[in-house]
Amino acid sequence: MSPQPMSPIAALILVLLCAIWGTSQTAIKIASEGIAPILNAGLRSTASGGLLMLWCLARGIPFFKVDRRLPWGLLLGLLFSVEFIAAYQGIALTDASRGVLFIFISPFVTAIGAHFLAPGERLTLVRVLGLLVAFAGLVVAFADGLSAPRPGQVWGDVLCLTYGVLWGLDTLMMKVSPLKEVTSERALFYALAVSAVLLPLASWAQGESWAIEATPRVLGAFAYTAVVVSFFSYVVFIWFIRRFAATSFGAFMFLSPVFGVITAALVLGEPLSASLVAALALIAAGIFLVNRN
Repeated sequence: MSPQPMSPIAALILVLLCAIWGTSQTAIKIASEGIAPILNAGLRSTASGGLLMLWCLARGIPFFKVDRRLPWGLLLGLLFSVEFIAAYQGIALTDASRGVLFIFISPFVTAIGAHFLAPGERLTLVRVLGLLVAFAGLVVAFADGLSAPRPGQVWGDVLCLTYGVLWGLDTLMMKVSPLKEVTSERALFYALAVSAVLLPLASWAQGESWAIEATPRVLGAFAYTAVVVSFFSYVVFIWFIRRFAATSFGAFMFLSPVFGVITAALVLGEPLSASLVAALALIAAGIFLVNRN
């Protein structure tokens, strides 16, 4: 399927998705107050996978099939598992407002990959300039982290950056691999099913405590990440990446760090430093240039 122009309704839906993704980092951090990070990610995949199965059964959508796409689905699930280990541990070590900046390197990874692998999505000189501007934003954010009072914060930043790179890669995989031929629900089921198995095993291997502090705050944040983020937004997002060019939907994703930084400041009381704002502005400018016609 060739990329389509984005309609106003599609653009509004994508803005909603960006709000969900931006606020999800704060929800992850809150949920991790009562659930160990990797276990938290595994339980989320389990809950989201169960919801997805019920959704598919109710609508008569097949969510699993043994065919040539299955190995790609298993690879997607493995990638999904590693990226969420990085995400949940990273958010636990750094501020949510910082983590969201590094996570949203993903549009650049997808744009670069699409340049080489997806017909009609080549990068221009202006878009390359945008990548360099955004990279400058990451440098500013990293420089701020090097002077952070908490030693683990820089490691948390690195993990969040790793998550962003892997997210860009799995987005690209669903766009150019044989998985582009399956339904959004089936592609997501592969990711959730594999991670629902691997993440609890990784949690056990890491020696995490499986004790859960089931406070309303923790359970509410977990439900948000499982139902709204991992189930609803991912199904819609996979539908998007099959129909629109990477550079088209990437232009909107700069809104996610904005939502994330503001939410972390309002809900968690995290500081909104001048360097963090500067990093956010550079990343937003870079994404704008990358997606400029």
